[in-house]
Amino acid sequence: MKKTIPLGILIAVSVYFGLALYWAIEGIIGSISYISNSYVYQQLSQGPLWWMVLYYSGEGVAGTLGLIIRAVAGFFAFYAAALFWWKKENALSVVKGKVGAVLTLEGIYFLSLIPSTITAFAYYFANGNVFYFDHTPPLILLYVAAIPTLVTVTIIPIVLFKLRSKVVVGSTQDIVKWSSLTAFTYALVVFWFSYSMAWLGNMVPFDRAGGQYGWSFLFGPINFASFIITVLGLLALALFILKLTFPASKTQDSKTSLRGLGVAMMAFGGYFIFNLLYFYLTGGYAPHPNVWYEMIGPPHNVNLWCLVFVFLGLVLLVSSKEKNMSAS
Repeated sequence: MKKTIPLGILIAVSVYFGLALYWAIEGIIGSISYISNSYVYQQLSQGPLWWMVLYYSGEGVAGTLGLIIRAVAGFFAFYAAALFWWKKENALSVVKGKVGAVLTLEGIYFLSLIPSTITAFAYYFANGNVFYFDHTPPLILLYVAAIPTLVTVTIIPIVLFKLRSKVVVGSTQDIVKWSSLTAFTYALVVFWFSYSMAWLGNMVPFDRAGGQYGWSFLFGPINFASFIITVLGLLALALFILKLTFPASKTQDSKTSLRGLGVAMMAFGGYFIFNLLYFYLTGGYAPHPNVWYEMIGPPHNVNLWCLVFVFLGLVLLVSSKEKNMSAS
């Protein structure tokens, strides 16, 4: 068990780092494309200057800086996981500082979404009378970008910075408590709330979606399954994570079940596997050019690294079984 779990963490973090690096590179390429695109500039030039500033900052520069920061966080996470795998408990004093850096950078990554939040609200209150991707309906930006990112940038950085302070100088009990709250908050805000709001955005009529929106799309059998798994399944999973981990944060005598954590991780990673299969087996974005397919598709989904939680959950289940066998 002592060897299996650190190796599993290292592999999972390697995937996180690799995809974070990929998205940082994609972000740099995208920013260059935004800045050099003469058509976009001409369209923006016909509108107010304040919108041009918001558009370039929210859709280009800030997002790219955030992705680069997350890639740096991924490097520190990989370094910490490698140390933990190589030196086990002997590396904990060094690993604490690296984990603190990861949490700080991850918090800054979410704060980098603020310009995008402002841009989305500005577009909504301008009633779509400015240039934005062929005049996307303002309600879509309100539901999919403005409200979810506002909630995210308000809550997630606070939780991450609090956990960081406990990791660096807090007690083990404090670390367990805030790790529990952070995991629950991520599941609830970053995933359940944001993905559920994407389904709400998909209900808004949108000509470019080619009829792939609203009630007719929602009640397609496979689409409805994805909706239920998102709106009810992710909420249930978030509550299960809280129920599973929070007792250990209250008393030192209470321990979190490795088996329970393994089940939660496999369910969480399985959600992304389901959506990935759903995306490709139904033809992808081309026949379904709507909000939901854009949200879950590989070209735009920066959360696909979460697939690796299936593997990490399996590692915890195997380790739990080994621990029970050695104890009996």
